[in-house]
Amino acid sequence: MDTNKKPNTGKGKLVPCKSCGQTIASSAKRCPHCGAKNKKPIFKRVWFWVVIVILLLTAIGSSGEAKTSSGQVNVPTKIESETGTVTETTATETTPPQKEFYQVGDTVKSGDLEITYLASGEYQSGNQFMQPAQGNRFIFLKFAFVNTSTFSDASVSFYNFECYADGYNAQMKYFDEDTLSATLSAGRSTSGCVYFEVPADAQELEVEYTENVFSDKKIKFAYEGELDSGLTLAHGAEATADACSVGQSVESPYLRIAYLSCFLDSSNNQFITAKEGCHYVTCEFEFENLLTSDQNVSSFSFDCYADGIACTDAFFREDNLSATLSAGRKAKGTVTFEVPDGASVVEVEYLSNYWTSNRVVFDASNPSA
Repeated sequence: MDTNKKPNTGKGKLVPCKSCGQTIASSAKRCPHCGAKNKKPIFKRVWFWVVIVILLLTAIGSSGEAKTSSGQVNVPTKIESETGTVTETTATETTPPQKEFYQVGDTVKSGDLEITYLASGEYQSGNQFMQPAQGNRFIFLKFAFVNTSTFSDASVSFYNFECYADGYNAQMKYFDEDTLSATLSAGRSTSGCVYFEVPADAQELEVEYTENVFSDKKIKFAYEGELDSGLTLAHGAEATADACSVGQSVESPYLRIAYLSCFLDSSNNQFITAKEGCHYVTCEFEFENLLTSDQNVSSFSFDCYADGIACTDAFFREDNLSATLSAGRKAKGTVTFEVPDGASVVEVEYLSNYWTSNRVVFDASNPSA
């Protein structure tokens, strides 16, 4: 017996070729007999486990509020009726069964998002270049979204919606008026519309909302013609206790941010004006990179909320914040938002960490003239 024989490490293990069946070494990249690739099993490939991890994290993140064994869930309420405001409370209520189709006035939960179907109707475009084709018409559906999470962000977009007219896919249209698009930090809300071009004689119009890009689960809404629930988002939010004021600085793990100024603004472009009942507020910041690696700084990392409701950003200034900073470098720039007149608490938030949803909050309630 040869006692000097080395133990089998597995590198010389023989396996059959999946193409020709001849015996080859498991470590061979190609079969020496037929030239076919010796592919690793799918569970031994890095990308397979990356996909598994992403799916698990998505499933955990979309599980929504913790439910009790009796099927109850804590739901914050931030919807205002025609008769008055429903105060924001956290009440324990039984989760209703999923409907096949939701109608105007209904509310449904999707993960951390609470969705209320506010209104529907036909849309008349004032742009002569954006008119429906002959035999078609524009329709809209309006929704309110509330992020009921206590710590994580939620994205809201018209891209999650599809419309079907008598079973056929209808084309989505894009108008500047209240188009649904926002990133909501915990407890924040937004409302907006989705628009579609449909045949004028279509009998059944259905709109589907895709809850999760990793699943085929849909929430379906029935188009009901000219109908308004009378519900709106309730205005009112407490100011963040540690919000930064003009003149203050704050440090994240990567950047030092100085809040330089906050002021009322206007555009020199006659085609870029705040809509009726709103005004522009611009905030100026200075960023310094504290790391030895490059850091990107962009106005797209900012969101603004007026009394808890998301505001639309505006891009008409030449010093709009956008830079890549090498180690120790600095950049100055501005962010601008369209804010409703009369808003009491206006706050601008900077997303300092995408993975943890950590944000730095800046007080913009009293802009200078």
